[in-house]
Amino acid sequence: MSLTVVVTNYLRAANVTRIIDAIRTQTLEATIFVWDNSPAQDFDDPRVDWLIRSSRNARCAPRWWMASHAETDFVLVHDDDLMPSDPNVFAWTVDEAVHSAPFVVGASGVVLNRDLGYWRSSHVGVRAGRIRRDMRVDIVKGMYFCCPAVQLARVGHLDLDGEDDIAVSAKLGGGQPRPHVVLARLQSNFTLLSEEGARSYRPTHRSARELALQRFFSRV
Repeated sequence: MSLTVVVTNYLRAANVTRIIDAIRTQTLEATIFVWDNSPAQDFDDPRVDWLIRSSRNARCAPRWWMASHAETDFVLVHDDDLMPSDPNVFAWTVDEAVHSAPFVVGASGVVLNRDLGYWRSSHVGVRAGRIRRDMRVDIVKGMYFCCPAVQLARVGHLDLDGEDDIAVSAKLGGGQPRPHVVLARLQSNFTLLSEEGARSYRPTHRSARELALQRFFSRV
């Protein structure tokens, strides 16, 4: 199986260089795309197969457009503040993605309870609640999000200021309850990198995710 990894950078060029180092050590070779949201910096790395520099911080939605152009079997959206610490992480991920297709495999997610809303629902995986077994979830968070490339190519337009991972999880879930998977073994096989450099969450972040839940998940 072939894989494209899409990394989004915003003011964390040093992190992205370390992530690319880690990508290159993986047992499953990957094509590397980078969407660079840092107009004041000049990130470059000859190991990147496709680099787009934005003249403004377009946030996260453009990474899905870039990912939709992958010509591999699977595509992996990857944040700039964590990196795999085991050379088999991508192989494990794609292995599970083959079995879970057409749905999503990730490192962190949300098991929704509509009575509780987004923030009070159960958050599991990396930077959330620790799990001992793989978990079925409704939302896979965009920090580490793998699915068949052909499915992602069908997602279509995403608002620049939308909560993109919620939207894509809903679109790929097709209305089914908890169709996606958070892999338990990934929790201990990432290095969490510095979150410094990027802006803090916008003031409306919490309310925006609740609104996205209402918009994209009509039922759970």
